[in-house]
Amino acid sequence: MTGVTGVASCWARKLTILGLAAVAATGAACGGGPNTVEIVEDPVLETAFEKVLADGESRTLGEVAEAAGISGWDRMYYFRVPLLMSEVNRSIGTESTIWENLPATGADGVIIFLSGNSVVRAVVDHAPSLDLHGYATADSAVTAAPGGARGTIAVEAKGR
Repeated sequence: MTGVTGVASCWARKLTILGLAAVAATGAACGGGPNTVEIVEDPVLETAFEKVLADGESRTLGEVAEAAGISGWDRMYYFRVPLLMSEVNRSIGTESTIWENLPATGADGVIIFLSGNSVVRAVVDHAPSLDLHGYATADSAVTAAPGGARGTIAVEAKGR
């Protein structure tokens, strides 16, 4: 397939795989140009993290991600705002990725789920704030850290 039909077919496969698309990736993923990833709002994921804080019970990151409908990932990164596109790309190995809607203010951070070097989902984090240095995997512990006015969620790091 070539031309518009090939691109449309590529996007049809992507949307089928992603279901409710929380990540919009274009470019190299469908042939041509650099990748573009849109960072989106995801209240379902924020609610899954909030439940850990509200219940005070530890869960695994895999359980939190599953509750938010996120699958097909092998690690998660968290970046505090403000941050630079180059910082994200250097840290997670996505050299030429363009990050759309990268928040400068009004958010605590950005949560990025990856499978290999492919972005599965990129989400703006508002509250509760996550505490993660490095990356986490499905078996990482997610624990309530109720200190402060809004509380935070500690996510166990599995590597840098």
